[in-house]
Amino acid sequence: MSATQRETVGPSHATGPEGEPLPARADTPPAGPPDLTTTARRRSTDARVPVQARSSDRQRAMVDAAARLLLAEGFPAVTHRRVARAAQVPQGSASYYFPSSSALVTAAVEAAEELRGTAATQKAASLARRDRSTATTARLLIETFYAPSVDDQVVDVRLDPVLTAMRDPALRPILRASRPRLLGALRTVLEASGYDHVTDVDLLGHFIDAALLSAAADGTEDVLDRATGTTARLLEHWR
Repeated sequence: MSATQRETVGPSHATGPEGEPLPARADTPPAGPPDLTTTARRRSTDARVPVQARSSDRQRAMVDAAARLLLAEGFPAVTHRRVARAAQVPQGSASYYFPSSSALVTAAVEAAEELRGTAATQKAASLARRDRSTATTARLLIETFYAPSVDDQVVDVRLDPVLTAMRDPALRPILRASRPRLLGALRTVLEASGYDHVTDVDLLGHFIDAALLSAAADGTEDVLDRATGTTARLLEHWR
């Protein structure tokens, strides 16, 4: 039976964590980022509403786990099995609260953007105010824009999933809603580093993404260093 067939059959006789009937499992791990466009109609509204404290705690743990998996590994990691394991809950709980893969992915994207925005704001706010070089400022901008953590796999693990989600009509509003907060964090980094005069922060955000994509496309292993150098060149024009 295909994954689609499993999602459309009626509930089994098994029960969920609080005695609720469980839907059929839909936990076939995707080979790559999910086909989000074709599943746009089944979203976070599919997620079941917990009615008891323990159920609510489990659902929160699963959402947090899904978000962290998405940030650390990208869409392929966001499966019912992986999320349940990371949240330390029975796999049946993941399948119960998120009956479809699309509902799980939507919850993961929402929570991941919240984590990203919070981490970016905190990182920017923690900077002491002093003049910094263009290279140092460029690196701080990239690290802030892709908080809570970033490495040379940022394009595959972080940027590509964002671009994939932006092509999905149901996920696009989530990313658009989080962007002002991220741009605000970039503004704080600029002000703390002696670049108060830089006003087009939206352009800077797009430029950071383009610099990362360009560095990855060149096949270099030092994606962050290359993107830092390119962003620093832009800052030189704004000195």
